[in-house]
Amino acid sequence: YPYSFMTANAGKAAAKEYDYIIVGGGSAGCPLAATLSQHYSVLVVERGDSPYGNPDVENTNGLFKILLGADDYPYVAQRFVTEDEVQLARARVLGGGTAINGAFYSRASIDFIRKMKWDEKLVNESYEWVEKLNVFKPEKLSPWNADVRDGLLEAGVLPYNGYTLDHVDGTKISASTFDNNGTRHTAADLLKYANPKNIVVLLNSTVSKILFNLESGNIKAACVELTSDVDGLSYHVLINQLSHKSEVILSAGSIGSPQLLLLSGIAPSQQLRELNITVLLDSPSIGKGIEDPPLSLVIVESPKPLPFGITQ
Repeated sequence: YPYSFMTANAGKAAAKEYDYIIVGGGSAGCPLAATLSQHYSVLVVERGDSPYGNPDVENTNGLFKILLGADDYPYVAQRFVTEDEVQLARARVLGGGTAINGAFYSRASIDFIRKMKWDEKLVNESYEWVEKLNVFKPEKLSPWNADVRDGLLEAGVLPYNGYTLDHVDGTKISASTFDNNGTRHTAADLLKYANPKNIVVLLNSTVSKILFNLESGNIKAACVELTSDVDGLSYHVLINQLSHKSEVILSAGSIGSPQLLLLSGIAPSQQLRELNITVLLDSPSIGKGIEDPPLSLVIVESPKPLPFGITQ
């Protein structure tokens, strides 16, 4: 492993308590863990393996193989089908979706930042923190990308903004998390910022539920129950009971996080009873309201041969 604090030894990782346990080492979990480790002890539990050294993750031509190979356990992506019979894929690797997506990068709309009432200065500092390691300006456009740009401009998608990371109207050239050598950079790279003395990243281990301390009359997380893919054993990992700041943080994605809450007894009570799960907290909104933008395919016949690439 590239980091000294990465391990697949669940028994060793479970032998101590942590100020924070983060479930899921993806696009949010990795930078959050790196930040918290500056002052607190942190455990990241990731069900997948390391992305480093995996050519399907690291190389531009691996994207199609990732999507085609999804669900070949323990592959880096897991296929699932929605109730509308739409086939999608979830990440199963450290770095999360940043290890299997199309690697396009753009900042959020400033209108969205203001709607959420976030600190704009802090948001911009956070962008720079991420972009320093993970975001790359293309040295030159491929013929296909240049043709798309020219086509958008010819069709009147204006103004032309040139290269920019900002979310703007019109046509622009954006960045990628593939560098100019064709190597992907994932959220796992942000663990370079972590304090190695305060962090453990446990791989190939799946959290099955959160266990709570109910003695005070409040529902407070006490530990997580996980199963290691390495030895097949289950372990309980405790958060620091002496610290009022200790937390279990769910960062398992829009599907994994509510699923884990449901398995832990926090969800719509009727749904929990149907599954014979003890109700700890009736929370009608858990697992509801997920939205995913549709994928629209546009097929255009080109009058000239085009190079093959991830966006073609």
